[in-house]
Amino acid sequence: MNSVLIIANLRKSQGGITTQVLELEKSLNDDGIKAEIVSTYGSSIERINGLFSSFFKSKNYDIILGVGCAYFGFLPILVAFVISFLRNKPVVYNFHDGQVKEFLKYNYDFVNIVLKKRKVIVATKYLYDIFKLYGFNAEIIHNHFNNLEIFDPEISNSEIIKVIWARSFEKLYRVDLALDTARFFNGKRKIEFHFYGGGSEYNYFKDKYNDSNIYFHGILQRNELLKEYAKYSIFLNTSEYDNFPMSIVEAGLNNLIVVSSKIGGIETIYSENEIKYFKSGDLDDLIRTFDALTCELSKYKSFSNNLTNKVISFSWENVKEKWLEALKINIQ
Repeated sequence: MNSVLIIANLRKSQGGITTQVLELEKSLNDDGIKAEIVSTYGSSIERINGLFSSFFKSKNYDIILGVGCAYFGFLPILVAFVISFLRNKPVVYNFHDGQVKEFLKYNYDFVNIVLKKRKVIVATKYLYDIFKLYGFNAEIIHNHFNNLEIFDPEISNSEIIKVIWARSFEKLYRVDLALDTARFFNGKRKIEFHFYGGGSEYNYFKDKYNDSNIYFHGILQRNELLKEYAKYSIFLNTSEYDNFPMSIVEAGLNNLIVVSSKIGGIETIYSENEIKYFKSGDLDDLIRTFDALTCELSKYKSFSNNLTNKVISFSWENVKEKWLEALKINIQ
């Protein structure tokens, strides 16, 4: 039976690509397919150790799977390419990143050397279309999640509408749009905006926005954050680049109404009756969207129900055959 060595940037705190990679490893092992992850994330020494560990471990595996994203996140894919060449073993790539268009535009020649005509698994039609445009051998396999339990939101008699924003405080996630929207509604309507996460801009925004309807909670462990979703009615996503964010799946499992910028992979996964979209980067449109939404919140309950139905379909059983075929694994 075939075995798979997965090379990825595995972060200590789960989320994003890390969780998706861990889910894949678990699913393969649960089906009796030997799979192991080697991480190339961390300091320079840790990354070098990851490279050497990948090389030595690869002798015991039949297939190399390189999982990465754009810019520095391309390292695991590059390592997989090198190991595959040195060991003369088949390699498959798995790319996750909403910034793929800019990345390929400026790095095509280098990326082409690594990817060539080898299989590149992507999770959304957005990525698929761009890789195909550049002539790469892409295939869509949606991300899957092993725990798709639906949670009932906490019942509250409060008239206050509570909004959760949970991403990283970095420029590409445009937290400023969410904060400016919160400031606009402060004193006008009973809406609270709660912000979770860390990042390079966290302290700057925490100091700048001290409005009475804005709350900063910092970084929580993923299991703690998952419990927080039940306290809210609306999940707000303001990012400029996105592919297949876990946060929207988690919001769907908690039956939240999601308001999101219409961008990247998100708009190729979720329909107009599953997510309430606003124009990316447009503060005025976001405010108009929130104004209409919060005036008649019950009118949009169908959005959360539709979203819940969509996200519970992201199971291993629905993508298993595609993954085994892509990895050329045959189960007797």
